[in-house]
Amino acid sequence: MEQLWFFVGVLVAIALDSPLRYIARSLRARTEVKPNLTVFVWQLFLIVLLIEFWVASISLSNTEMGLGQFLLFLLLPFGAMVLSSLSSPTVEPGSDQYAEFVAEKLPFFLILAALPAISVLREIIAGEPIPLDADLVYRVLVFVGAIVGIVIRSPRVVAAHAVAMLVLMTTYLFDVYGTVPV
Repeated sequence: MEQLWFFVGVLVAIALDSPLRYIARSLRARTEVKPNLTVFVWQLFLIVLLIEFWVASISLSNTEMGLGQFLLFLLLPFGAMVLSSLSSPTVEPGSDQYAEFVAEKLPFFLILAALPAISVLREIIAGEPIPLDADLVYRVLVFVGAIVGIVIRSPRVVAAHAVAMLVLMTTYLFDVYGTVPV
């Protein structure tokens, strides 16, 4: 089963390519193309989300898990890979990165909302108890934040939402997984 967990690490690494490449291209082209704050923050969010998946896979790697449960877990990095593709806009003069993000907003937030639901479903299928703990609270907050992302329209509120989600995901990573040995 250890080889399968290595596969999760590979998926996370592949998914990290898109947000890291966007950030690098944006910084390189900053004199010709002004990066959009909202898009930039969502790229940072995805990086933290992918690190959380990787650390969660390390935490779960010693857990007995059936193939079905493992495949459900794989949906998490797969979903993050799709999120990375949906949210990585063009970095070229004349491009409207915010408009590109808004055009993909519905599928982006629906997939983001599905991730914590899939995580809880994996635990239900495994017959694991689902305690009302910090991990569950954070997953519910990510789900709610994704649903909120679907309905907000104002560019300022969308930017504030992105920052709030980044803070939420970073807090989640350090609060729940801060003591997981890597």
